[in-house]
Amino acid sequence: DMSGTTATLEREIEGGKEIVQVTAPFVASCQQPMCEPRIPNMRGIMTARTKPLKVVPAVGDAPRTQVAAFALPPKKQGVKLIDAANAGELIKLLRNEAKVI
Repeated sequence: DMSGTTATLEREIEGGKEIVQVTAPFVASCQQPMCEPRIPNMRGIMTARTKPLKVVPAVGDAPRTQVAAFALPPKKQGVKLIDAANAGELIKLLRNEAKVI
């Protein structure tokens, strides 16, 4: 619940719930149980059909973000196939080019 610049958050912990009060600005995250949608019952579906739908106009048409730059990632090098009998070349490539060894 948000009231003014403070928010009251509930967090599930082992054996109960923890209630935390924070002041704005803050960052909150949630895990899977909170994000699961509830399935409405048939009575709720039928009453929702009769209620009017309120259409709210969009707030501003100007974008709030700017793209500073856009570039494609560098091309990946091709695959080098090395014969199983040529282990010396494989070790040389792993050491010099891939720098794995």
